[in-house]
Amino acid sequence: MNETVRVAIYARVSTEEQAEYGYSIDAQLDTLRKYCELYSRVIVGEYVDRGVSGKSIEGRYELQQLLRDAQENKFDLVLVWKFNRMARKNIDLLHIVELLQKNNVAFRSFSEDFDTTTSMGKFALQMMGAVGELERNTIVDNVKMGHKQRARTGKHNGKVPLGYVTTAMRIGQRDGARVSPLS
Repeated sequence: MNETVRVAIYARVSTEEQAEYGYSIDAQLDTLRKYCELYSRVIVGEYVDRGVSGKSIEGRYELQQLLRDAQENKFDLVLVWKFNRMARKNIDLLHIVELLQKNNVAFRSFSEDFDTTTSMGKFALQMMGAVGELERNTIVDNVKMGHKQRARTGKHNGKVPLGYVTTAMRIGQRDGARVSPLS
């Protein structure tokens, strides 16, 4: 007799990652749903953190809910598209997986297929977690470098301040309209 495996799907994307790598929430969910259908897994919950950095566990409401539900034995397996969707810091990833295992919940990544209950699987998890952390740190370094370069060339970093619009005006141009206060 086959026992039904209850699955919780977790998906996350930060806006910079979506722009850089193109893995949207919809693409993650669609892939994971098809996986569950193919392997006769029953999805009992979908937890989605939209536009939230994986830098920290804090401030990720859906991840926090998933961890609470794991403690209440609501599912047998947590499935993610990629390990770095769960956490970008290795210590956070290991903490999450340990918490899941203490509650008899398995953890699986669709993209990185190995068993985290074995010694080799745990080692692979640690390596993938370290790679995810390196990837995030590289993104941060690149963004900082871009901001510094824009500042050096006199360009604004950030959005247009409230009440202003961007125009193609050259320095010293005198025929442009003046800025008027908001009514």
